[in-house]
Amino acid sequence: MPTRHALSETEVVTRNEAVSEAPRRPDILSTRAWLQERINVWVAIGVGISWFVLTEIAAALEPATNRPEPLIGTLLIGAMDVVFVVLLVGLAMRRRWGLVASLAGAVLSTAMVVACPTSGHHQFGNWWYGEMACVLALVAISVAALRYTPAERSPREAPRSTR
Repeated sequence: MPTRHALSETEVVTRNEAVSEAPRRPDILSTRAWLQERINVWVAIGVGISWFVLTEIAAALEPATNRPEPLIGTLLIGAMDVVFVVLLVGLAMRRRWGLVASLAGAVLSTAMVVACPTSGHHQFGNWWYGEMACVLALVAISVAALRYTPAERSPREAPRSTR
């Protein structure tokens, strides 16, 4: 009958240490560093202005209604207020996470525009196409800013030359 090999206490500790000291995934740190990168001041200003202009145009296109705001609309408006504050703070700090908040807000705005006639709050009409164009423009601007904005290093972050 074969006997089972028992591990000594030293072997167990060594194996546990080897497992617990596994290297961290490099993509977790790089994502955090990527979100903290600075963005160009003109990109931050452009995204911020586009938010103010396009949301005002979209609101002006929406017709008046005598129906009450549905619960989903109230929840989406509350979430949109939080995202908008995060977006403005991120853009003011010129950090890439402000652009991520811009994309999240644009997607949330798109959900609001879709939910408006489907929830019965407004009748579907030609105004909806204009409003949808505004929020999809915000999505496109946010994606373009995230994809094509080169990171900007501050003087403290710049590598020193070795002369």
